[in-house]
Amino acid sequence: MSIQQKQFTKFIKLLSDNDCLQHVILVGSWAEFIYEQSGMLKDFAPNIKTMDIDFLLINMRKPNPPTNVTALAKEAGYLVENDVLDGTTKILDKEGLEIEFLINKVGAGLESSLRTNLGVVAQSLRHMDILLRNSTSVNYLGMSLIVPFPEAYVIHKMVINNQRKNKQEKDRNAIINLFPYLDTKRFQSIKDGLTKKEQKAVDVFIESNFSG
Repeated sequence: MSIQQKQFTKFIKLLSDNDCLQHVILVGSWAEFIYEQSGMLKDFAPNIKTMDIDFLLINMRKPNPPTNVTALAKEAGYLVENDVLDGTTKILDKEGLEIEFLINKVGAGLESSLRTNLGVVAQSLRHMDILLRNSTSVNYLGMSLIVPFPEAYVIHKMVINNQRKNKQEKDRNAIINLFPYLDTKRFQSIKDGLTKKEQKAVDVFIESNFSG
């Protein structure tokens, strides 16, 4: 197990030991690591080049009563910072791992970040409902960890790809790497549940990268 993987596992265990893991979905590139480790995708080999771990909060009002992940992280020796622009919580370890929290933006969505019952300020983003609706629980070293179905993970990346700027190419490569392992029926089912604009973004991505 690499240093990155050990540090990843350490933080997952911190959340699990404090009954927080059930309230978040692992949505960043580390979900690809879990696809391999859990056996969700046979023969798949992730290509993780990031030290960032991203969690999507399932419900900003859970747990109830609230838990303070920020305080738990500080007690465990992590450095905790708040982004100067939007106040979002960043948890960092000595090896360079950076943990952030996201939440689905709904309605007018004027807030760029929201305080949550998990004791963190989460960045508010559109299209995260794709992942919220299409996730499953897997076993990771005896811990129950929620991840998006690989098909939802890929579709979400397709929908937001043109908004990703300097991460656009990295996400494109991740999609291409995952695509041969996806369940086509589940992919189509999830796509059918998207808005027309989101469906169009998926079609455009596929036409641009898989046609011809």
